[in-house]
Amino acid sequence: MSLNGSVVTVGTSATAIATGKVGASYVYLHAPTGGNTIFLGPSTVTTANGFELHKGEAVSFWLAETDVLYGIVATSTQALMVMQSGGR
Repeated sequence: MSLNGSVVTVGTSATAIATGKVGASYVYLHAPTGGNTIFLGPSTVTTANGFELHKGEAVSFWLAETDVLYGIVATSTQALMVMQSGGR
């Protein structure tokens, strides 16, 4: 099992945030205060159909092996704190 951390800059087109590792993994996301709401989902995510992650919120997802989680914002860009654990 491994633990990785990063900051992903989410833009106005679908931005890959994390990919599930071999044996699956958990992804923990934190949207800093200030800035834009981030919308999460598959590669087809939009601001109309994405799971909303508001400023200051945190959320976790379980990603199966090879699943890819994407994000998008309505305007400009937004930093997203990402921590991923699990996999082999």
